[in-house]
Amino acid sequence: MRERTSALIDMFASSSSPQDFALSPDGQSIAFTLWVNGYSQVFTMPTAHAAWPQRITGRLENCTSPHWSPDGRQLVFVSGTALWTANADGSNAHLLTDHPSGNSEPRWSPDGSQIAFYSRRRGWEHLWMISVNGGKPVQLLRGEYDGDDLSWSPEANRLAFCSVREDDLMTRGVYLIPTSGGEEKLISPRGCWSGAPHFSPDGRTLAYLSDRDGWFHVYVYDCVTERTRQLTCGEFEDGGPYFYSMDTHGGPFFSPDGSRLAFLRHRDGNFDVWIANVEDESAQRVSEAHGHHRLLGWLPDGEHLAVSHDNSVRPAQLQIVSLDGRVQALTDEGTGLLKDSDAIFPEWVTYPARDGLTIHAGLFRPRHANAGSSGQGPAPAVVFLHGGPNFQFADFYYPLPQLLAQDGFVVLAPNFRGSTGYGTAFRHANFGEWGHADALDVVDGALWLRNQPFVDAERIAVIGPSYGGYLTLAVVTLAPELFCAGVDLYGDSEIKESYRHGDRYGRMDLLRQMGRPEENREAYRRGSPFYFAERIQAPLLILHGRDDRLVVPLMSEKMIEALRIENKYYESHFYKGEEHGFSKPENKKDAWERVLKFLNQHCRGED
Repeated sequence: MRERTSALIDMFASSSSPQDFALSPDGQSIAFTLWVNGYSQVFTMPTAHAAWPQRITGRLENCTSPHWSPDGRQLVFVSGTALWTANADGSNAHLLTDHPSGNSEPRWSPDGSQIAFYSRRRGWEHLWMISVNGGKPVQLLRGEYDGDDLSWSPEANRLAFCSVREDDLMTRGVYLIPTSGGEEKLISPRGCWSGAPHFSPDGRTLAYLSDRDGWFHVYVYDCVTERTRQLTCGEFEDGGPYFYSMDTHGGPFFSPDGSRLAFLRHRDGNFDVWIANVEDESAQRVSEAHGHHRLLGWLPDGEHLAVSHDNSVRPAQLQIVSLDGRVQALTDEGTGLLKDSDAIFPEWVTYPARDGLTIHAGLFRPRHANAGSSGQGPAPAVVFLHGGPNFQFADFYYPLPQLLAQDGFVVLAPNFRGSTGYGTAFRHANFGEWGHADALDVVDGALWLRNQPFVDAERIAVIGPSYGGYLTLAVVTLAPELFCAGVDLYGDSEIKESYRHGDRYGRMDLLRQMGRPEENREAYRRGSPFYFAERIQAPLLILHGRDDRLVVPLMSEKMIEALRIENKYYESHFYKGEEHGFSKPENKKDAWERVLKFLNQHCRGED
């Protein structure tokens, strides 16, 4: 590992970027969270100009999900398992409600009298309401299902929420429910994935995202006539990247006068800010910068939007974007040693899968790895695999591909079948094919790399987190001669066991995409690299968090057991106190150092 790479690892591991954004109703302040001494804390800052953030909480537990009162004088937030309120300057903090099962996503009602939130205190992630003065919470949802997303109507008499039910796993529905109690009502179509609901200022219209025509687009539902109209269309996708739920910061958001909607649109690994006219459906792109935007909301003048922006080398920065594209930066956490001129940004390429499907990918080229440039010769390469599987690689802030490229590796990050951003058919193309058809897309990407003049065909490794770690194990069993090394970061190895031991969200994903294990035995076995460890030739590095509940540590332990039985070479490490992914700076540093050392040893022959 190069000395400069070591310094970059320290810099990236110690960086903290804003999360959990909330724009105040008057548009004058933004609340967000930052990691401080190992805990997430709430901060605020003005939108009128760049300023030092004001810390609102100071607790030895995580504080998350801040949300403003309608008058902007108070905040509600989650602290540990409890909901708290406090003045906007952090004073007069007050415990609202607590429960060992936890509380999440608090949202202040527009009339200022109630706070809606989710809690699993009755065994499911149900909607509850509580008076801002405290008292006994009121349960709004009852049933064997979880809720997600949450939006108040302006009159405070209805809530919009989303839910997936086990009797119809292909539907993520948008529902309305009266706050006075009563039956919920599904307002989005069945057989579609919908979410991110947002009411118009007059309460007559509800905008949301749905893939009902085969691509994620913006729809508007008239709450009076009960008719739905598609606002955007085309072979591209609107909204943020989808995972189990939908990123509500992808829009849609109504402008203060209700005439326009702001939302994000995917473009070759970028997420741009767009504005659509609700009446005539005309739309225009507002943001100019490449990278990943997220919407925080409109400013009251209706001519500016608060957003965050990140890319491959810069963590999220808060900005004000005008409708003519001008940008005012509110924060600017530079990347220290890594100047923009030294950054390596992905270029977007395509290659054909063996069945003819087109696979899109990000390609990072080290400075010397350009055909016909310096005389250093072809470079080693790494195929980097995103998690999900229903997610995508894009120009996000995720340091590991950048660290690999800065250390001299060519990095190919394919959006294999199952990825988002390319339509519903592509997103469903790995159903029943986990660890097989999508893994073959990865193999085809490695074969494409072998034919590039700037890549050393004998030195190609593969690495991925979560589902990407699982695919890493799959591809080194499917094409053992192709890879010189593999790195599995908290991935599955035996998906039938993962179905039994993982958490509810992972189990539902397996049910939706692979069916029940007893009904699809062959596909579950074919998609479990644990059973094919004898085929592996590449040395493996396996890293996992001890407290992971989505992909339990047993998945790595079983793979290690299989590797031991077959006398294969591997290295492994488990991190205490880490869940799904590594959040502590010292663990990020340790993991990235292990990865770089392992790849340099087995791709470059370095000690």
